[in-house]
Amino acid sequence: MKRRNYGIDLLRIVAMYMIVLYHCLLLGGVINKATQIGIGSINYDISWLLDTLCYCAVNCYALISGYVGVKSKFKLQNIIKLWFQVLFYSVVLNIIIWVTIPNVPINKGLLIQMLMPISFERYWYFSAYFILFAFMPFLNLLLNKLDKSMATKLLITLILVCSFGETFIFRAKTFLSLQSGYSAPWLIILYLIGGYIKLYGWKFWKYDRTVYFSMAILSFAVFLLLGGEQSHGRVLINYPAPTMLFMGIALLNIFSKLSLNSRIIQGDIYE
Repeated sequence: MKRRNYGIDLLRIVAMYMIVLYHCLLLGGVINKATQIGIGSINYDISWLLDTLCYCAVNCYALISGYVGVKSKFKLQNIIKLWFQVLFYSVVLNIIIWVTIPNVPINKGLLIQMLMPISFERYWYFSAYFILFAFMPFLNLLLNKLDKSMATKLLITLILVCSFGETFIFRAKTFLSLQSGYSAPWLIILYLIGGYIKLYGWKFWKYDRTVYFSMAILSFAVFLLLGGEQSHGRVLINYPAPTMLFMGIALLNIFSKLSLNSRIIQGDIYE
């Protein structure tokens, strides 16, 4: 019987809150207001520092998929259940908007998009994950058949080409079709990295917390030095950027090594 890694469950929760905070900063208008105040202000610095600390959370989810999926049995019903969940929220949220907000247009095109969230990429992560899911059996076969030496070479190649290359070399962002990380190919790469970590661990550094915070500070410092959002400052605040990738890996390492059990998670202190 496999022992559940509750540290990974905790990382899912933490990453979820990080994504919520990130969207509050961006879509809630906090960053926009801070940008109006101007670069160099305390509002600007704090809002973008928080954004930087949270930005790797999406990478964490794809890394987790590889970490837990590489040794798991492929179950088609999992993606079907997830599809129905996404469809439910797609329909319910649109109905709530149409009922509560006056003058919101309703037409045939919007109704079709609402009922076909994958085809129209209404939620980009789920559309990309749907494609990743189809390839999981083959990705698992690849990772499990390769010996450690070849798997390590594959890992290093993926990071050099798809992270460092995408960030510093291939300035035409259509070159690798990673779409700044908003794509199925990037999720597939993260899945392979997460699966590798599950099989062989991560021996490229010792101190995960140091890596996480140093990469965040580096990203933030470069962001300010290059002129912020209005210039080229986001070069390291991007899903495929090495800093964001290493921050996600560091968090995966930190939480996967936590000594947690069901009693701790449930708060059972009486037995």
